[in-house]
Order: sequence, then structure tokens, then C-alpha cells
Amino acid sequence: MKKRYVFAGSSSRALWMYAKPMASEELKDVTELCGVFDINPGRAAEFVKIVGMDMPIYTDFDKMIEETRPDYVIVTTVDAFHSDYIIRSLELGCNVITEKPMTIDENRCNAI
Repeated sequence: MKKRYVFAGSSSRALWMYAKPMASEELKDVTELCGVFDINPGRAAEFVKIVGMDMPIYTDFDKMIEETRPDYVIVTTVDAFHSDYIIRSLELGCNVITEKPMTIDENRCNAI
């Protein structure tokens, strides 16, 4: 069964560790890349271009979740913001995959 994924952040790690492999022929039957959120739409557009898939770009995280209804959010933002998107994803009913570090301090770890 295909799982739906979105990205919070269009970093190079998001691109090369997650999106490109997930868009491969080998995984296309089990993954669907549904959207990318980034505060920089130009960076997100380049991300989509390199991935080679038609994927909507969002500058509003909640809108992306509402419109795409993903199974998973892959959090690849700047480390200091990981906890914000992890928590919000969980609040909105999504599973979360995050790059390391999960967050940057004890308080944010406890919040998660």
C-alpha cells in the first residue's frame, strides 16, 4: 500500500537522503511525494525540479497538511525548528520522520 509523504523543509538532506531515493523506480509503488513546505519558495521550487516530480509547494505548513493529508511528515528544516514541525505534525495526526538531531535542547525534547 502506498504511503503519502510531505516535507517540512527543502534542504539538501531532504533532497538527497529522502526525496530522490523515494522518487526512484524502485520505491514508486510504495511512496507518494505529496508536497514540500519551505519559507523560501525558490528553494522549494529547485527541490521539486531536482526531484523530478510534480509536487505542490507550500509556504503555509498547516495548509499543506490540510490539502495533502499525508501519512508522514519528513522534517528537514533548520535544527532549531525541528521540534516545532514535529509537534505540529503530531497534533495534526501525522506520523513523523526527522533528521538528526531531533531537536536542540532538553526543553524542546520534553515538549515533543
